[in-house]
Amino acid sequence: MTLLLVQSHAHAQVENAANTLLGQSSVFRTDQIGFFLAPGYDATRMDGSGASLFTLRGGATFDDRFSLGAYVTTSVNEIRPRREVLPTVYMDYWSVGGFAEYTLFSSHVVHVTFPLKAGFGEVEMDDETVDRYLGESNFFQLKPSALLELNLHENVRLTVGAGYRFVSQMSYRTIDSSDISGLTGSLALKIGRFR
Repeated sequence: MTLLLVQSHAHAQVENAANTLLGQSSVFRTDQIGFFLAPGYDATRMDGSGASLFTLRGGATFDDRFSLGAYVTTSVNEIRPRREVLPTVYMDYWSVGGFAEYTLFSSHVVHVTFPLKAGFGEVEMDDETVDRYLGESNFFQLKPSALLELNLHENVRLTVGAGYRFVSQMSYRTIDSSDISGLTGSLALKIGRFR
């Protein structure tokens, strides 16, 4: 009897859900919430020099359409700014922040996703021959992207695409925000439980 009452109540809640312009409204249920971790590689240029970046994103997925989470990115090579006057000086880059992502047609083998990262970044110069402090510069950055996603397995997806890094006003030694802003190519593996 109790089971019948619970089923009846659940059915009544679904029938009483408000109709809206975008479909019947419902609060995300726990069976619609998933999670993922996505290690990846970004290739870009900063002040005319190639930059290889390791990036790690992680977050929660809602109905396998919306995702929210955090990211961290760091350079893995010594970035040699084109306009730097000292030949032994190289630049390091890192950033941290959050992201929101919208995915279309996630049940198809190949589909598209649109992440938007927003966060805090820093560049710092180091000298490979002597230990001297050359300062650093901090900035806000915004990076919209468009990615193709391939479902390799129900728990593994491969993403490839491009984005553009917008950097707030900054000036550091011989570089400014236009030297750090730029196009980025991305490749990542998303591992998780997608719901």
